[in-house]
Amino acid sequence: MTKAMILYNPKAGRGTSVKFAREAVKLCRERGINLEPRHLQLGVNPFEDARDMELVIVCGGDGSINYVVNNMRKLGINPTLGIVPMGTANDFANALDIPSLPSMALKRILDGEERKIDCCKVNDSYFVNILSFGIFTSASQRTSRKAKQQFGKLAYIKPGLDDVRDMRSVKVKINTPTEEYEGDIYMFLAFNGVTAGRVPLARESRVDDGMIDVIVLEKRNKYLSFSNMLRYVLGGHPDAVRHFRCSEMNVTSSQHRITDVDGERGPNFPLHIVCEPQSLKIKM
Repeated sequence: MTKAMILYNPKAGRGTSVKFAREAVKLCRERGINLEPRHLQLGVNPFEDARDMELVIVCGGDGSINYVVNNMRKLGINPTLGIVPMGTANDFANALDIPSLPSMALKRILDGEERKIDCCKVNDSYFVNILSFGIFTSASQRTSRKAKQQFGKLAYIKPGLDDVRDMRSVKVKINTPTEEYEGDIYMFLAFNGVTAGRVPLARESRVDDGMIDVIVLEKRNKYLSFSNMLRYVLGGHPDAVRHFRCSEMNVTSSQHRITDVDGERGPNFPLHIVCEPQSLKIKM
């Protein structure tokens, strides 16, 4: 019998994850799968006494998936993952074309096939969707869980507008196997996925191509920089938006900036970013 576990954030899905986990356990039992329910606790590795799990279903958003993957990696285990999107934006689930309805996502896990996809690493941390710094980076970190539960993606609007009003550039050096770049930038986005806040920014990115897609917004005056980013979001190709594709890169800066990995606080500079191709197993 498959050893399986469902990990859920009790506050995810506006509080519906607990009820869903119970229903999932019942449905899996009918299929001959003994699904063990556990809720995610910050600072607790859910695999410490469950290293032999074969299937792990994660109910939550990008932050929950990130937490699970990092704790897997700490113990050197690699169970097959199933994702039930219950976060605010669910960018990673969107990149995988996972249904937003939890019952449909679970059906896909139980009836679907295993797919191998990329995972990215920055210094000693892993991310599944995006690493960022610059404007909009700390919006998720500064938005309360209560606001996310009440307003969903709309909760990010005020912190995002605050970032635009107070936008500051950072001087960086970027080195890839084929390119070197140095300049003042307002924003840095390194994608394994495709979207940020469900906005499709990494147009060429694929979750199984072994590449990191990096979008950089170069410094102009604030109005011009913002309008260039808006043009890019709407499908244009402004000169101030640079695009890099590579399997690994180094990013250095003499200035301190907060980084973000999948909506959580990321590491400090210097940054070594590498794609680990097809190193995650997803049932979908």
